[in-house]
Parts: sequence; structure tokens; C-alpha cells
Amino acid sequence: MFANQKLESWSEPYWEHIIRNIGPITFQEQEIIRSSRVAVLGVGGLGGPLAENLVRAGCQNLVICDFDVFDGSNLNRQICTIEDIGKRKIDVVESFLHKIDPEVSVRKFFKITQQNIDSVLDDVKVVALTLDDPTTSIFIAREARKRNIPMIESWAVPYLFTWWFTPDSVDYETCYGLDTQEFDYFELSNLKKEINLLTYQALLPKVFTMPGVREKYDREPGAFEEMMKGSIGARSFAPFVRITSDLLSVDVIFSGILDIKSKNLAPHLKGFDYIKMEVQEAELIPNIF
Repeated sequence: MFANQKLESWSEPYWEHIIRNIGPITFQEQEIIRSSRVAVLGVGGLGGPLAENLVRAGCQNLVICDFDVFDGSNLNRQICTIEDIGKRKIDVVESFLHKIDPEVSVRKFFKITQQNIDSVLDDVKVVALTLDDPTTSIFIAREARKRNIPMIESWAVPYLFTWWFTPDSVDYETCYGLDTQEFDYFELSNLKKEINLLTYQALLPKVFTMPGVREKYDREPGAFEEMMKGSIGARSFAPFVRITSDLLSVDVIFSGILDIKSKNLAPHLKGFDYIKMEVQEAELIPNIF
């Protein structure tokens, strides 16, 4: 028989906040969600809505990081308004999250370095890698793997997928075919411009040539080619970004925090083309196993 079971650790405002979660989520699962620390590293198009979803789901323990400030091009998909242009993303997102749940604990980092990585990842249960910074992403992936923290990633392309990097998966650099394993943190930092170019050249062709992606970016003829050459920025569209962020939220909660949904391990792509309404599968690195 269903019965409300407010836990002693829950305040009255928190109880009112999450009461409609119960059913899809058990009372004990809600407490696990509330207390688990999740690192959302990058709070732009994917990470901002992901952090919002986690707080709305009742997570009260977040780490956020972003080195960027909002500009006008972010208005088409990110958690900002014209009043936020020029402001630091982590400050705007933190304020927004506290307006949802004043009790949420948000630890902010403007950037991630070898000096603060221990603090960034302290007691973190799940890392969501949503940064637009390949060099820092490499460093984070290495550190999460070293600490046995599962890390989830996706791309806001019109192809719905997530994948996980764990000790049971291929490592991040091997997955993307990056020739960066020889560089330590300081070399990555000193060669940031060169390595970012190298990693973008490795990352973009693999991600944006997934099944059915090119045709969706090239509805305005020539856009895809110019994007791949770097002549124009990566194309984004709010519905594509938000639906991916929602899937990230589901997987962070059910695969990462609660561990009741199996993790799709990199480099295996298993996703859904929601324009064609087709399931898609592929191996990003053929014959890696």
C-alpha cells in the first residue's frame, strides 16, 4: 500500500519539491539522488539544462565548472537572457539553480587545473563532461578514470545518444583516436592551442559523420562543409540540444547515480535518429576489441 514517507533529512520545502517524483522514484532512491554529488563540467547548451534537470529532480549536491561568459550566440539554446550577456556562466547558472532550490549546494570552478582537480572531483559520484574544451576534457577524462569515477558524454547532434567512460570501456583518448597520451598536464596546457586544433580535427569528423548527421546539418546547402572546415562555428539548435540534455539527465540519474540502467560504454554508439524515427548503432573505432 502506497504511503507518504517523508524522510527526517528532508525539509518541508524539499518534501514539497520532490513529492511528485515518488512513484517513478522510490523514497530511498530520492534520498540517493538528493545526497549524491554530481560534477557538471561545462554549463552551456548541454550542461546548463542538465544541471537544471538534476536540481528539479532533487539533487542537492552539484559541482559546476565553466571558463566562459555568455554572448549573444548562446541565446538560441543556453540558460541565459539578454540581461546575462557578458556574465560568467557559472554565476548565472548558480543563481538560477538557487531559485529552484535554495538548499542546493553548488561548488563553482571557473577553470580546472592540476592544482584544483582534487577539489573538483572530491566525493563526486558521476562526472558529466559537457565542456567545449578538448584539452581540458582530456585531462578530466584521465583524472576521472584514475579515480574510478564514471564519466558520461554526449554531443548535441540530431542523433540521440550517450556513452560512458569507465574502467570497463575504452579510454577517452583512444576512443577519439587522439595522439595525446604522451603529453602530461603541463604539456597539454602549454600546447593548448595546438592540441585543441589536433583534437578538433580528430573529434569532429568522428562525431559529425555519424549515421544520418550530415544531411541534417546541410539542409542549408554548404553549411556542413563550412562547419567541418572550421569556417563557421558548430551549428546548434535548441530542440536538438535540449533533447540530448534530457537524455543525459536520465542516464546520469538511472545509470550513474542509481545504477539501475546499463551504461552504454564507449566506443559503441547506440542511439536514436528522432527525425527518421530509427535506431542507429555503430562502432566509432572499428575492431577495437
